[in-house]
Amino acid sequence: MDDLRARRLLEREKRRHERLKMLAEGPPSPCVGVCRIDERSGWCIGCYRNIDEIREWMITPPAERHRILEELKQRRMSQSPAQAHGAGAGHGHATGAKPDEKAPMAKPVERAPTAKPGERAK
Repeated sequence: MDDLRARRLLEREKRRHERLKMLAEGPPSPCVGVCRIDERSGWCIGCYRNIDEIREWMITPPAERHRILEELKQRRMSQSPAQAHGAGAGHGHATGAKPDEKAPMAKPVERAPTAKPGERAK
């Protein structure tokens, strides 16, 4: 039974190494550390990805990542300059709120707990 267990562990490590190698070959995450989802568009106001693209980035094959990055360029260009640079955020007029009201804030992205190498996430 120990041989079977050792073989499984070795196979798992090989698969892990192959995945890490594949992911290292792909483009890095476009995250800029401004992680808030705009309620209207469903996109992060920092990197323009949707929540599924953010969550699955690390397991997305490199070719798909390149496709997503091209889509992000289009999303950025589809935003008005005020929206793209956050002008007026929280100050009324640019968001459609009345001058004496605060604009709705974007929701923060929920992140899964991370574990140190060799540990399991809780």
